[in-house]
Amino acid sequence: MSQKEWQRCLQQQLEPVLTAPDSGVGLSTYTDMPFGIFLYPPEDEWQLRAELRDLVVRLENAGKTVQRLSMAVLLEQAIEAAGLSMEEIAQGEADLGIAMVRDTLRDLLSGKAAGSVPLDALVAQAVDSSRPTSSHIVFLERVAVLFDLHRPSALLENLHHKVSHPVVLFYPGQRDGPAGLRFMDELDADHNYRPKLFA
Repeated sequence: MSQKEWQRCLQQQLEPVLTAPDSGVGLSTYTDMPFGIFLYPPEDEWQLRAELRDLVVRLENAGKTVQRLSMAVLLEQAIEAAGLSMEEIAQGEADLGIAMVRDTLRDLLSGKAAGSVPLDALVAQAVDSSRPTSSHIVFLERVAVLFDLHRPSALLENLHHKVSHPVVLFYPGQRDGPAGLRFMDELDADHNYRPKLFA
């Protein structure tokens, strides 16, 4: 089976940046924001996860440490931090409708709901800050779970000044023009990205 374009990009563009002596340098033109975005088609989610397992092994062989943060796990943590459970969210969908629950989750992830912890704060807390910034890399994965709840662009912007380690957000979507990205190929294009795009 021939390689897909995003697989070539992963191995030929992103991997050399991450294996460099200081992984954050090639990720961004902003020294205080060493974040990158890796774009892949949403339908290739399972294939991407397999590729990332192999990439992590290669990075560790190159002397790096990789911390993989699942947005699905962090979404559950955000719900629990607000004193709710996944069962209550599911029941709320049945009783109140999807729109009401979606608005509640949006408020939780942005920190607007009472007792909530914003998603960026949860990410920042999860990052192992004891590791050296030159060799410890953070992968933000399973980002599709945030669809219609939280913009990936807002997450990265809010991580600015909170996380100093190299971060790669694996973005399921497609390009829209020279600088726009359409999350899950469905939402209107978001042009508010400062991190480097690998696509």
